Amino acid sequence: MAMLVIDMKYHWSAFMLALFTPVLLLNGHAVPVRWGRNEIPLAPGQYHLRIHVPYLFPFGVVEGPLRMAPGRLDLEYRAPLAVFFSGALGPAPQKWNGMVVQLVLLGILVAMLLFVLLIVVFAVVAAS
Repeated sequence: MAMLVIDMKYHWSAFMLALFTPVLLLNGHAVPVRWGRNEIPLAPGQYHLRIHVPYLFPFGVVEGPLRMAPGRLDLEYRAPLAVFFSGALGPAPQKWNGMVVQLVLLGILVAMLLFVLLIVVFAVVAAS
């Protein structure tokens, strides 16, 4: 017998993903999983694995062949930080796909807030 152990994760800044249950398909059949550690007993052999998060469309899709040998296989799935990126699957630790997009958007937001603050400060100084 073989044991597939998948740790399903999402980044803290993508906290809305907690509202959605990830989907794992083995050879096209749904296997019940949740965020966190999942242990799935399997017979040794070749499988087709697909993982995604059901959003408005399948989000963070990862798929490919999976060869199970007797024993245990530990994998980590990380959902992406931006909508049009794929997830990451493999031995831990995996990278967060979409991190650059997330940081650029955060930088734009901070710049806009600083600009508004600067306008408010100049308006207060000009009024006094």
